[in-house]
Amino acid sequence: MKNKLLNILKVVTITLGCIFFLMLLMAFTPLPYYMHHSLGRDPNESDMIFEPDYIVMMGGGAMPSEDNLIRLYYTAEFSKYYHTPVIILHPDDSLCAHRMFDNLVCQGVDTADVMFSHKGRNTRAQVIGLRDDFPEMLNKNLLVITSPSHLTRSVKSFNKADFTSIRGVAAFNEPVDFDLSLNIADMDDDGLLVKNTKLRYTFWNYLATEINCLREYCAIAYYKVKNWI
Repeated sequence: MKNKLLNILKVVTITLGCIFFLMLLMAFTPLPYYMHHSLGRDPNESDMIFEPDYIVMMGGGAMPSEDNLIRLYYTAEFSKYYHTPVIILHPDDSLCAHRMFDNLVCQGVDTADVMFSHKGRNTRAQVIGLRDDFPEMLNKNLLVITSPSHLTRSVKSFNKADFTSIRGVAAFNEPVDFDLSLNIADMDDDGLLVKNTKLRYTFWNYLATEINCLREYCAIAYYKVKNWI
């Protein structure tokens, strides 16, 4: 029995080590970038003109947080551009919802145009909660805004819940457009600096992106098994 457990542990350790090594290799390639952008592509993308009746923002957790702040920024911009009300899907709490409301108002969204649906603690439950709270929206044009890695699962969840007209927008960050390479002449250093931005930034960013994407792939697989998408 002991030898059997040791063999299982050995197989698991080797497997996890191979996966980690593969992830390290992938972080030196553009593959994580394409994985991330693939998840952030609207599954219902179409050339047809789409005029949303409502902007639906998927709540991103804490407030302020990177996810929520960039989603709120996109939500406010689209709401002002299309002159449409906003519905935020976020669990009921005593602080975050109030701060999200204030953030949208500070960005120029009218107070009367901000609504909440507080049902549900995951994507599936939030979509069903919206359907229960606002059944009239099943046949409305809804523009869903969420994080890039979360967009595919969100839009497909709306499709599965019988919403008939859904489009999605991924809240991507805009990359910096200046050179991050170090100039040793400007540094008080002995010259032993890592000047390559691929090692200082890109590798670690891509590794974090891989983990985020792999987590989302697992969530998508779970939703498919549950027949939620």
